[in-house]
Amino acid sequence: FCEHMLFLGTKEYPEENSFEGFLSANGGSQNAFTSEDVTTYFFDVIPGKFTESLKRFSSFFKAPLFTPSATEREVNAINSEFAKNRQSDGFRLQQLLKSTAAEGHPERHFGCGNVETLLQQGPAELRSALLRLFEENYDPGQMALCVV
Repeated sequence: FCEHMLFLGTKEYPEENSFEGFLSANGGSQNAFTSEDVTTYFFDVIPGKFTESLKRFSSFFKAPLFTPSATEREVNAINSEFAKNRQSDGFRLQQLLKSTAAEGHPERHFGCGNVETLLQQGPAELRSALLRLFEENYDPGQMALCVV
């Protein structure tokens, strides 16, 4: 969920999806994925716009907005992704394998998210949990940057 929310505005670039728009206008693209223990963000852009794109990209990790309205809308996007994935044999196999992990092991946790799991405590608590997760885990000492 945090992975998705970072793309939806920062203090310096408050317009939602402005990074995607900037990249698209400059021959680039972006995406991200979260695995069990790491989230990977990546983008490409024409060389002449690299410095500006890196400035915009880094703002995700300095001051994301995580607005209440974007939080609620993104729950629906996550739920749609979950519904699509439920039809995937690979996704179902992954969920089956997770169910074989020992009780209490992190691997056993549901790893995707949907309306039911994200909104168990309500939208305000979800946003509070998102802010806590970001503050506790998005630390430069735990990140790596790779430029190719």
